[in-house]
Amino acid sequence: MQLLLAKSVDMGIDFLVLDNFKQEAEERQNVINNPEAVIPAAFVSFKTRWGAAVCAQTQQTSNPTIWITEWAPEPRDVFWENLAIPYFDLRMRKLVMTVSLFLLTFCFMIPIAFVQSLANIESIMKVFPFLKPIIQK
Repeated sequence: MQLLLAKSVDMGIDFLVLDNFKQEAEERQNVINNPEAVIPAAFVSFKTRWGAAVCAQTQQTSNPTIWITEWAPEPRDVFWENLAIPYFDLRMRKLVMTVSLFLLTFCFMIPIAFVQSLANIESIMKVFPFLKPIIQK
């Protein structure tokens, strides 16, 4: 009886190992065949804090813009879907946001300056003389 149970457990373990191996092989083929499957970010673990501190503070290549090392955020603070966004798209989004912020700031500056110029009563009477009798009462 124990022999039958032992074989079924071993077969179950073999099945899990084989299934895991198949998944890893499929993922490996996906990375090899699909250039968009590679994410331009990496998380590295260290055995000691000293090793992590040394890595975070040293320049990894002669070109400092190729590899940028930073302390890793908490896993719950990472929006994992955004890691797959290409670097060019991130730059374009940043440019679009900067331009739109600039335009919105200057578009709202004119009406705000006009309203601010009407903030005191003398300015209102100069701009709208027909309101002078109402204001003086």
